[in-house]
Amino acid sequence: MSTMPLDARIEALLFVADEPVTLARMQDVLDCSEDEARRGLSQLESRLSDSSMMLAEIGGGFRLETKPEFADDIREFLMESRKSRLSLATLESLALIAYKQPITAVEIAEMRMVTSVGSIVKNLLEKKLIRMLGRRKVVGRPMMYGTTRDFLIHFGLNDLSELPSLEEFKKQHMDQVELALEDQPQSEN
Repeated sequence: MSTMPLDARIEALLFVADEPVTLARMQDVLDCSEDEARRGLSQLESRLSDSSMMLAEIGGGFRLETKPEFADDIREFLMESRKSRLSLATLESLALIAYKQPITAVEIAEMRMVTSVGSIVKNLLEKKLIRMLGRRKVVGRPMMYGTTRDFLIHFGLNDLSELPSLEEFKKQHMDQVELALEDQPQSEN
C-alpha cells in the first residue's frame, strides 16, 4: 500500500494513461473504494485549479487535459515538433554529411544508391542542420555540405568527435529499422 496521497496517485495514473480511466479501473488499480476515489478526484481537481492542467470526465472515465486557454501555445509547439522529425532517408543523408563532410549532394545520392537527394538537402538546409561549405574544385563545381551548430544541439553533441563510430551508428540504425518493421501491421493473406 502506497503512502502517497490518493490524489497524487490518481494524478500519476491519469498522466500515463492512453485513454480515460474509468472509476472502476481506478478503484481496482489503486485499491480504494468509490468514495475514496471520488474524494481523491475532487482533491486533484482542486489542486489543479492554479495549473495549466484540468481534470476532464469524458468517455466514461477521467483524464488530464490542458486547459483551453493554452491551445495556441500547444498548437505552435506541436507544429514545431512535427517540423523537427526526420524521415529515415533524411536521417541517412544527414549521417553521411556528418561522417563524410565536406560532401556533395551527388556523393550522398551515390552512397545512398538513389538518383537525387535535392529535396532532402533543401530540407536539411531549411532546418539549419547543414550548411554550404563552398564549391568542390572539380568539373561542375558542385556545392559541398557540412553540419552546423544546430546539428550538434539537436543531437546533444558538444562537437563532432562525440559522434558514435560509424559501426555503432550502423548498428543503432539497423536496430531502428528492425523496430520500424516490427511496428508495421502484418498483411492478411
